[in-house]
Amino acid sequence: MSKTPEQVIGTSASDCEISLMLSATTSPVATLATIAETLHHMNAKGIEKISHRKALLKAGRKALAVMGDM
Repeated sequence: MSKTPEQVIGTSASDCEISLMLSATTSPVATLATIAETLHHMNAKGIEKISHRKALLKAGRKALAVMGDM
């Protein structure tokens, strides 16, 4: 089950990174969808949260790496 953007940015940046990194290993496609949706939501609402953006990008790279290894 993927998280909504509000659930992702409603946690600390550390929790965001940990949960998405774990999700990236087991479900990389759903994780990438969640990341894309969250970044789009943040851009549309003008939400900065630089630490969350960095965590999202790190998890996105991990998900792509997992998909590349499949």
